[in-house]
Amino acid sequence: MKITTSDRGFRYVTSPSYTNHAKSERLISESSAIGEYEDALDNPGSSYLWIDSHHHLNREEVRQLIGYLQYWLEHKHLPERLLS
Repeated sequence: MKITTSDRGFRYVTSPSYTNHAKSERLISESSAIGEYEDALDNPGSSYLWIDSHHHLNREEVRQLIGYLQYWLEHKHLPERLLS
């Protein structure tokens, strides 16, 4: 998996397994939508995540994805680099 930052400054996670094979290679993306959270305006991308529906993930990929989701919940953004 790979972490990338969009031109708008939002991070997203891609998988090399799906590059050029699916409608979107993005597995999860920070959303610009603002939720009703006290700190939402101070933390862009912390209210919602886009989760793509065009991929099949194996067990290892699911473990990695769970790590990214937990990180996002704890830090209010996706990590800058891959998690070990």
